[in-house]
Amino acid sequence: MQNLEILAPAGGVDALDAALAAGANAVYFGLKHLNARRGAQNFLPEELPSLVEKVSAAGAKAYLTLNISLTQRELGLAIRTLAMAEQAGVDAVLVRDPALLAVRRFFPKLAFHFSTQAGVSSSAGVKAAKALGVERVVLARELTEAEIAAASAYDVETEVFAQGALCFSCSGFCLMSSWVGGRSGNRGMCASPCRVPWRADGGAWQPAMSMHDLCLVDHLQTLKRLGVTSLKIEGRLKSADWVRRAVTLYRHTIDGMEADWRTQAETLGTYTGRQLTDGYFVGDRHALTGESGRVASSCGMEPVESEEDANPAESDGTTAAAAVFQIRQDEKGGTLWSLRQGGALWESRIPVQRVANARRAVTVGEVAARLQGSLPAGRESRVAFADDGLEKLLLPRSIGNRLEDELKSWLRLQSKASDGRVRGLSVPEGALKSIAMEPCRLAANSRTLGMTADWRRCGVEDLAALTAASAASLLVECAPVSEAEAAAQLEQLTAHRSRIAALCLPSVIYESQLPYIKQLMTFGVVVEVNSWDGWQLARDAGVRLMAGPHFSIINARAAAFLGELGCECVTVSPEIDREQLEDLCAVATVPLALQVYGRLPLMVTRAELPDGFRPEGHPLLEDKRGTAVRPSREGGLTVLRSHIPLDWRNLRNPKVRVAHLVTDGRGGAASAGSLFNYDRRLR
Repeated sequence: MQNLEILAPAGGVDALDAALAAGANAVYFGLKHLNARRGAQNFLPEELPSLVEKVSAAGAKAYLTLNISLTQRELGLAIRTLAMAEQAGVDAVLVRDPALLAVRRFFPKLAFHFSTQAGVSSSAGVKAAKALGVERVVLARELTEAEIAAASAYDVETEVFAQGALCFSCSGFCLMSSWVGGRSGNRGMCASPCRVPWRADGGAWQPAMSMHDLCLVDHLQTLKRLGVTSLKIEGRLKSADWVRRAVTLYRHTIDGMEADWRTQAETLGTYTGRQLTDGYFVGDRHALTGESGRVASSCGMEPVESEEDANPAESDGTTAAAAVFQIRQDEKGGTLWSLRQGGALWESRIPVQRVANARRAVTVGEVAARLQGSLPAGRESRVAFADDGLEKLLLPRSIGNRLEDELKSWLRLQSKASDGRVRGLSVPEGALKSIAMEPCRLAANSRTLGMTADWRRCGVEDLAALTAASAASLLVECAPVSEAEAAAQLEQLTAHRSRIAALCLPSVIYESQLPYIKQLMTFGVVVEVNSWDGWQLARDAGVRLMAGPHFSIINARAAAFLGELGCECVTVSPEIDREQLEDLCAVATVPLALQVYGRLPLMVTRAELPDGFRPEGHPLLEDKRGTAVRPSREGGLTVLRSHIPLDWRNLRNPKVRVAHLVTDGRGGAASAGSLFNYDRRLR
């Protein structure tokens, strides 16, 4: 087992030192921006060269995480981060967003790895990685031994999670945290909504979605035999001591020094208060959830500094005239605070606050004055109150202190070039040109918000009713799990062929489904692909294709790259906010589709829910905040769809221009619903 790489988390400098001292072969870490663990300590860009030097001196490799969905305004920062990584000697960068694959050729010294957020779950996805020039794939966490073996049979390295927390949802396909509070798990801000208690149909509260922790230390010989390259330890939010213990366990086990590894493994669970499991690996997907000692994060709108780059093509942006504070109320009575300084933006939202004692409160105006005083000497500034009387609104004193601390922290990061503008950095001109997209009015993108939807999403079982009742062309979701089911779905599709615009592949495809998915490719219509696995299957079949919503596209460069890969139309992620959507549409060079109504799949899971929560009874599941979902069985997986639908049908916005507007009537009668992130900032 000596050649198995032990890959350790380095959430901060202490964890990094602990991992190296314990014998890790490689470490993965993120900078202060654009990584999937923004709650970790992380590192400043100017620390990157010395960090890589320390890792190399220890004989280990350094992997940088750039594994989130990127907005249009973050592309410049992402390019500079890749340039910093290559210049510092980073061994590999973990990516999710297709936009980064589009610029891979400009960074020849940097290896690209698919993050688990890319959602690769079969050998087809690994084959896609090879075609795209990706050198390693971090496989989905819910795979079995046989599935890992099939995925590891190609000339592409595979990395498997071996220890640490498990997500209830399949990685890369969770919208729950974002739905609840705008904090996107696909952008490093997951609020862990699956860790809180839930109940079914008003019953008892249970940790029905709180997963046990993964532990595969008992299967290391098997993983080596399967062809796995790297064992990944989850834990960039865990303590340095936990990291040391976890790496030591795997180091000693691989080296044959650990006689009592089971006991040592159990001690790792005391950090989270969760049991350990190898259920996915051995194919037992029952009893994977239960009590957890860890306190779940709040799903409230806690303020964080913005990582958005206001102008990706801007060469400097560090100098500016006046700094402008803007304070306004949102639709729920909370306050939105923002400061623009040059090309950078700091923004926070304070929910409605109950003031128990007015004498111990502060006004919004007083807090604004304190924030002005936090700016560097000589910096001109002004305050703009968007609503009359807002400056007299009372807030708890602690809120003022928190805002001031947040702003000072952000200003310190700005002064240290934390936005990636490091002195002496050489950025490939071709990469910058690749993302500097000009305003574009593509003729195909002629529909605006408020127009009638022309496409309707449905399941195969809905075809008979919808072909008689709907005027829209149909996007039909197919997810066969057996040869008989594939044949039955093809029969239904053939009977209603004239109304079908596209056949939609599932977002998650496992090895056993590959023959049945290939069978569907013979139908002869456009195929909507929702993963790299599906893209490869469609590519092999030589069929026309479009990109579905599960690629999580929120920038135009990613959409353009999918167009270059053969997608005739690209679906925008429903997670996107209004400003990001307008930015994307302004420069889109491919036809776009946008869902404007439907009960969204907030989670897609392979784990079996406890009794009473399972989809067979179609119960209403809710948490203590009032979030409600209904489970359904789709393609062998459990899908948790929002009880309240996304509803953008009554919005009017001429800046949002797409080729197709899509509705989805599954899950209940049509009703008014939620704007999701349209009226708030996606974080």
